Amino acid sequence: MTAPGELSPAPTEGRVARPDKRLYFLLIALAARTRADCLGRRVGAVIVRDDRVLSTGYNGTPFGMPNCSEGGCHRCLHRGEEAPYLRGGAYDVCLCVHAEQNAILTAARFGQQTLGAGLTSTTQPCFGCLKEMLQAGISEVRYLHPWDPQEAYGDPALAAQYAALRSRFSVFEQVGDPAADTPGLFAPFLS
Repeated sequence: MTAPGELSPAPTEGRVARPDKRLYFLLIALAARTRADCLGRRVGAVIVRDDRVLSTGYNGTPFGMPNCSEGGCHRCLHRGEEAPYLRGGAYDVCLCVHAEQNAILTAARFGQQTLGAGLTSTTQPCFGCLKEMLQAGISEVRYLHPWDPQEAYGDPALAAQYAALRSRFSVFEQVGDPAADTPGLFAPFLS
């Protein structure tokens, strides 16, 4: 048995290397991330129930809106330049739909039940996404890159609130090695 996020045992004669299921779904989230058009951070997510993919999502502007790179989101375009748009803040005025939100909305659009499902994201979900996942009945959260609310907002009380939200999930864990990211995680399975 492998630890979370590790490769299956080394291949033996006639067998190939393959990721465990947690890493497999992370690889799908990484593939979804390639579609993201946010100028700030590209994120991908996948919702899974009973080891089957229900939906994927990536962050970017809503359907029919210009992409961030085309000036679709004022916050992304001016990120870091103006005080209200400093990194980690002003999410309420960001036009982009987060990857996790997009995956939940896509599941709803196509009638997929998310109650009891798991969500794997390339980045640890923010406050808003955690709240929406709880409301959608998602019970497990896995992610590659950590995100620290205290670092983002500079307020220890927010870290406590975030911890209260994350405690509502039956699983909340980091999967894979963030230093490896896409090329390193895919490499063992592409030979």
